Amino acid sequence: MDHATPDTGPALVRVWTEAHQIAFARATGDVNPMHMDARVARRTLAGERVVHGVHAALWALETCAARHPLNRLATLQMRFERFVLVGDRTEVTIHEAGAQQMRLSLSVDGVRAMTIQAAFAAERPPAKPAKPAKPAKAADAAIPAGPVVVDPAAIAALTGAFALPDPGAIVALAPRLARAIGSERVAALGSLSTLVGMFVPGLHSILSKIDATLTGQAEGSSLAYAVKRFQPMLQSVTLEADGPGLAARVEGFVRPRPVEQETLRDLAALVQPGAFSDVSALIVGGSRGLGATTAKLIAAGGGAVCITYASGAGEAEAVAREIRNGGGRCQVLRYDAARPVAEQLGSLEIDPSQLYHFATPRIFRQKRAPFEPACLEEMMRIYNYAFYALCLFCLERRNTLAAFYPSTTAIDEAPRDTLEYVMAKTAGETLAATMARTIPNLTTVIERLPRVRTDQTATIFPVPAAAPSALMLPIIQRMSSLP
Repeated sequence: MDHATPDTGPALVRVWTEAHQIAFARATGDVNPMHMDARVARRTLAGERVVHGVHAALWALETCAARHPLNRLATLQMRFERFVLVGDRTEVTIHEAGAQQMRLSLSVDGVRAMTIQAAFAAERPPAKPAKPAKPAKAADAAIPAGPVVVDPAAIAALTGAFALPDPGAIVALAPRLARAIGSERVAALGSLSTLVGMFVPGLHSILSKIDATLTGQAEGSSLAYAVKRFQPMLQSVTLEADGPGLAARVEGFVRPRPVEQETLRDLAALVQPGAFSDVSALIVGGSRGLGATTAKLIAAGGGAVCITYASGAGEAEAVAREIRNGGGRCQVLRYDAARPVAEQLGSLEIDPSQLYHFATPRIFRQKRAPFEPACLEEMMRIYNYAFYALCLFCLERRNTLAAFYPSTTAIDEAPRDTLEYVMAKTAGETLAATMARTIPNLTTVIERLPRVRTDQTATIFPVPAAAPSALMLPIIQRMSSLP
C-alpha cells in the first residue's frame, strides 16, 4: 500500500504487494517467474519474488511528479543496485530537484536499492530516422506468454521488435508521470522491463542499468531492440532499444540457472548396495542441495530417511518420489525451526540413528549495517537452538544418535556481509562439541564445508564450488561407522 496525503499526492513510501506485481505484469506483459512465481523465485539469486525494477522506478518518478514538474524531462539514468522484494517497504528520497536536473534514490529499510538521475531540457532531441517498412514476415512479435529461454551462444546477434500493449494499463499506474511526458513514453519505459525479462536475456535475466533519452517523436506502437555487446565471462548484456518517444541503452546480466540436483541414479553408482541398510536418518532441510543429496545417498545404500522442508513442499515431495520410485523409503514432514520440534515431527515414522541438520535461512542478504542483531538471532535460532532441540527429540525415540553439524570454511575466510552467519556457525561448532561431551549416547560430527554448488550459493560471476555428493558421501560413511 501507499501512504498518501491529500495535499502532496502519492507518498514517498510504499510496501510492495501481490497486487502491485499483478498490475505491472498485466500492463507490460513481463511475467518473468522471478517476479510472479514464488516457487521459481526461491531458486534464484534473490531467493524470493522480486519487484520489477522498472515498476519501482516508475513509481519513484510518479511520486516526484506530484511535487516537481517533469514535463521537460529529457534523460533518465537508472541504476538498479539491489533487489526489492515483494513485502519490502521502500522509500523515495529526493536529493536534488532543480531546474536542470533531479537526483533521487529508492531504499529498502535504509539500504539504497536504486538511484535515478534526471536531466531537463527545453526541447527534446528528434527521434532516429524512420527505417524502411518491414515486410509482412518480419512484423513485430507479440509478447510471449512466458519468457524466452535464450542460448547464451546466440545472444550477441539478437535483434528484433515487439508490439507494445495498450498504454492505458501502465498509465493507470503512473498517471501524473504520463501527463508530464506522455502516455506513449511511459509505456515505452515500461516495455524495457518486458525486453529484458521476456526477450533478452529472457527467463534467466537481471536488469542492472537503463540510460534513456526522451525523444521528440512519441508515435508508434512497438519497441525495436538490438544486442550491442555480450561479455560471456561477465555474463553481461548491453542492448539498444527504440520506442515511441524513447531511445535507451539497457544493461543486464544472464543470471545463473537453478542448480540441477544430482539424480538418485547417478548417486547410486557411488554407493555399495546395502552400505547404509542399518541407517535411519532424519534430514532437516532435505528438499534440495546438501540435504537432498544426503537423502538420496542413504536411500541408495538401503537406509530409511525422513526429509523435512520449511517452504519447498513441492521440491521435497519430488525428492521423496524419486527415492520411492527407486525402491527406497522416504517420509516427508514440514518443519519450521521457529516452532517446537515435537508438535511438528510427532508423526515421524522412523527412530533416527542419524541426524543431519541442513536447515538454513538466506545466507547472502541485503543488510543495513555490518552487524544486525536480528539477523544473528535468526541464525542462532536455526543453527543452534534448533540443532539442540532436534538432538534431544531424537534421543527420546532412540537411546543413541549420531548428529552431523555442517559448519563452514567461511569462518576462516570471513567473507563480507556474512558476519552473523559466521558468528552463529562458530557458536554452533562449540555447542555441538559440548553436547557430545555432556549428553550420554550422543556423538556429533562437525565438518567445515567449502562453498557447495547449490541455489543458495549461486553467483552471477562463476565461483568454484564443490558437488554435494563429493562432500557428503565420506561424511555419511563416517557417521555410519561410528559405534
